[in-house]
Amino acid sequence: KLQFLYFIGISFKMLSLATGLLAAAVATKPNVLLVVIDDLGFDDMGYRALTPEIKTPNADGFAKEGVILQNYYVQPSCSPTRTTILSGRYPLHTGVNNYIPTGAVYGLSSKETTLATMLNKNGYKTHAIGKWHLGMYSYDMTPTFRGFESFYGFYNGGEDYFTHVAGDKGYDMRRDVGFKCGKNCSHIEVEAEGNYSTILFSEEAVKVVDAHDTSSPLFLYLAYQAVHSPAEAPDYYIEPYKYIGGIRSIYAGMLSCMDEGLGNVTNAFKRKGMLDNTIMIFTADNGGPTETCAKQGSSNWPLRGSKCSIWEGGTRGSSFMWFGPEAGKLNHAGGNYTNLMHAADWMPTIAEAVDVTCDTCLEWDGVSHYKSLTSNGGAPRDHIYYGITDAQVGVHGPAMRVGCHKLILGDGGKPGGWHPPTAINDLWTEEEFFDDSFLLQNGPLPSNPNNTKLLFDVCNDPDEHTPLDHTPQNMEIINNLTARIVTMWNTGTKGCPDPSCEGYAPQKPKPCERGAPVNISGRLVWEPWCETLTDDE
Repeated sequence: KLQFLYFIGISFKMLSLATGLLAAAVATKPNVLLVVIDDLGFDDMGYRALTPEIKTPNADGFAKEGVILQNYYVQPSCSPTRTTILSGRYPLHTGVNNYIPTGAVYGLSSKETTLATMLNKNGYKTHAIGKWHLGMYSYDMTPTFRGFESFYGFYNGGEDYFTHVAGDKGYDMRRDVGFKCGKNCSHIEVEAEGNYSTILFSEEAVKVVDAHDTSSPLFLYLAYQAVHSPAEAPDYYIEPYKYIGGIRSIYAGMLSCMDEGLGNVTNAFKRKGMLDNTIMIFTADNGGPTETCAKQGSSNWPLRGSKCSIWEGGTRGSSFMWFGPEAGKLNHAGGNYTNLMHAADWMPTIAEAVDVTCDTCLEWDGVSHYKSLTSNGGAPRDHIYYGITDAQVGVHGPAMRVGCHKLILGDGGKPGGWHPPTAINDLWTEEEFFDDSFLLQNGPLPSNPNNTKLLFDVCNDPDEHTPLDHTPQNMEIINNLTARIVTMWNTGTKGCPDPSCEGYAPQKPKPCERGAPVNISGRLVWEPWCETLTDDE
């Protein structure tokens, strides 16, 4: 009996030791801070601007210590980029090719394993703050059903910064605490009314960091509303930029407020002793809306085009990556990373950086840049697939870049101009339309009646001023790129809002139709309106 108890004691000690080693291994994984800035122009951040006029010292400091991504691409609008970042897959394969309008009955398919789910299954505490915009017709589409254990923010794509009222006059600000926090759990955060969202989101991020148990690594997804329209900021942020004049002075205040918040959040990481073991990713979700799609004073100068287009101004994102000294060593630290990179690459890059795998993920379109970033590895990808324009400006494209050559089938999106910051205030007349009828058809490619094919050398002409002549040599390039585009296009899934797209709301046990705000206690509120797909709420 004594011998038996002795062995039992040894077994418990060994089990305790193994558990302790496992906990230590989990705790030593780097924290991940993923910051997404909404509608950020290519020329707006201090670390990149050709004519710096907006002060962003906190982001600039991390950018200059980390690596600035010089050939980094996003999708033309918000929902497609956000689904790409959180799934590692192109809109071509998720079906979310356009921004998701308020009341829409589609989103990122529940078949997609998100970045948050992957990290949570590998020991991470996962929290989302800010803008969601990946679907909200059912609670199953909302953050705590997609791998996050808490969410503070709004479900839709845009709203007033102070009143938090979104399209069709519905209030949209939520506090969801706990996994699968749906009906009877999700709290309508009326306490936020009257308070500026950028400050609210920064303060919430600080609270999440302060409350974090450092025995587990943290994944914090901080998706600011800033700097999406409407152009609004507290007066004391605008005041230093009054000399700029017009709408851009307000925009500058919005961006400065975001940068101040980023500084507060990273200081919270530092106070908690977490910053040295943190990987920070800072990314725009698309180019600035300088011409179309809710303009607010941003600048993509000297690039051509705007948000919603597949010109470089709509798709070349402002981004950097930073590693704390305990999280790894960036080989290019203090400089530029010039390899082609796409928003789809974040999920596989993070997975390799923190040494996790994803057995449930659908096949990634993204590739990992971890070895290339840290140990002089080769170029992970040879091409960028831009996809198509957002339907708010019609449907044009697709486009692809291989090496220095970029081919656009048709047009990159109207008007497609070049606008220095000094001209931003003169561009306040906006015409746009939303035509998603193409997405309901089965055509092989978007209509291109004149068979227009625009070939650019974006290494020598990054601003897309001069299409290359159709010489025999260039025609060979055009034909090769066209063949690659068609091959890629043919791998695509049905685009939403087609009822057969993967992310469309199930129509049983009863049809799910377009939503609208509902009256709750005398207030119009955006509330998920379709039945949930799961039994848990």
